[in-house]
Amino acid sequence: MPRRAVPRKAADVRDVRREDGELCGYVAPHDGRWRSLTVFGAVLGEHDSEHDAHHHVAALGLSALADRWTLIDRSTGEEQLVCIQQVNPTGTTLALGYYSRLGVPTMTIRVADLTTGRWYLERRA
Repeated sequence: MPRRAVPRKAADVRDVRREDGELCGYVAPHDGRWRSLTVFGAVLGEHDSEHDAHHHVAALGLSALADRWTLIDRSTGEEQLVCIQQVNPTGTTLALGYYSRLGVPTMTIRVADLTTGRWYLERRA
C-alpha cells in the first residue's frame, strides 16, 4: 500500500536547506525510522537515522523534482505518468503525461490531499 505524505507542520519534521537557504525538503521520524521527503511532502526514502535521511534530501530533494512521477488516485487505483511543473510547501502543479510542454493538461494537488492519502505521488527513478 502506498505511503502517505507526512504533514510538515508537525513539531518533529525538520527542514533540510542548502547553504544558500534554499529549501530542499524535509526529514521526519516514522515508526522508529526516518523518512526523507520532498518540498511538497512526497516520500523519497526511509532510513535508519536522521543523518542518513538528511543527506538523502540534501543530495536528491531538488533534483528528484525533475524526474517522472506516477500519480496514483487512491480512490480509484488509477495511475498516470506526470512531470512536476511547479512546487512549493503547499502543493505541486503537475503536467499530465510524459512531457511538460506548453498546452499539456495540468493538475494542482495540495499537500493536504497528499497527507490524507487521496493522492499519492511515487518517483519513477
